Amino acid sequence: MKLSYEDKIKIYQLRKKEFTEKSLTIKFRVNRAIINYIVALINLHGIEIVKKTKNQYYSPQLKLEMINQVLLRGHSTREISLQCGLPNWGILSNWIIQYKKNGYTIVEKKKGRPSKMGRKPKKTWEKLTPLERLEKENEYLRTEVIFLKKLKGIPLDQKDLQNIKAKKLKKWSTKDSH
Repeated sequence: MKLSYEDKIKIYQLRKKEFTEKSLTIKFRVNRAIINYIVALINLHGIEIVKKTKNQYYSPQLKLEMINQVLLRGHSTREISLQCGLPNWGILSNWIIQYKKNGYTIVEKKKGRPSKMGRKPKKTWEKLTPLERLEKENEYLRTEVIFLKKLKGIPLDQKDLQNIKAKKLKKWSTKDSH
């Protein structure tokens, strides 16, 4: 369960009023470690640290410094996350996993929609070679014949059915690859 800003403040206030960790875990449906982390974070940085910010950005240099403190200097992820004011220590753990998976380099996630660079632009009729024009025209005419046969109720022969299945399969496979 995700905790709201108000929940985090309430957890902190109740913990300061000598509520037990167990009673808070039951009330907010989170484990003890999360409660302890929130309390420690607020004690260290103040109540404003738990305010939700929209997509906090952490520079690659800062990430690398935090990762090095854990991997090279032997500090715990919880300790470094608290020092740096991360919303939870799982963020740093994920960075470390990605760091190791990417061959010990920091890779920033690309934001926004993926570019359309990988797609081939459709050729206009003028840019098509004569052979490509004939192929497109044949495909169009075959499709038209099949449509007209379906419209008139004429049974399709086996070759027409195979062409339809092949086109559908090609269409589905190109959708899956994008």
